[in-house]
Amino acid sequence: MSQMSVATTLAKRSTSGERRTSLRVVTPQERTGSAWFPVLCIALLLAGLGAVLGLNTAMAQDSFEVTALEARTAELADTEAALQQSINDRSSPQNLASEARALGMAPSSTAAFIDIDKGRILGVATVAENPEGFTVDAAATATVDEQQSSQKTSSDDKAADSKDDEAAKDSDTSESTID
Repeated sequence: MSQMSVATTLAKRSTSGERRTSLRVVTPQERTGSAWFPVLCIALLLAGLGAVLGLNTAMAQDSFEVTALEARTAELADTEAALQQSINDRSSPQNLASEARALGMAPSSTAAFIDIDKGRILGVATVAENPEGFTVDAAATATVDEQQSSQKTSSDDKAADSKDDEAAKDSDTSESTID
């Protein structure tokens, strides 16, 4: 813009009837805003810091609680494993056989099965007698040498028993009906 057009623009503005205010000096007392604004800012800052501190404290407390719960879980898992081992030990064939023998029970050499659908008994069961030799509960206390010697004798006995088993299979296949 040229100087002429600026002067014309200023002249047009001044003729509009608006009165210009005069300039004056501003003192520092008039420049300051409310005294509550800095107090509000500091209060908000302190509240934010307090909230962050509270959250950190809660998280740390929760972390300690999680650690304690994990330790308790590990302890309970160890207890469960020990109890399961105890159950497995008590339900082993050796312990069951010795408990059965203490109750006066004897292992059966024959078996009979009941077919519920057809109402028949398959096989012939005989009265069990106490054996005079190697039993399951004896295996729990046997040494390695005794087990090896019993394996040699049992292999000889198996050959003789195979002939007896064939004869027993023939008698086990007989059927009778349930009354």
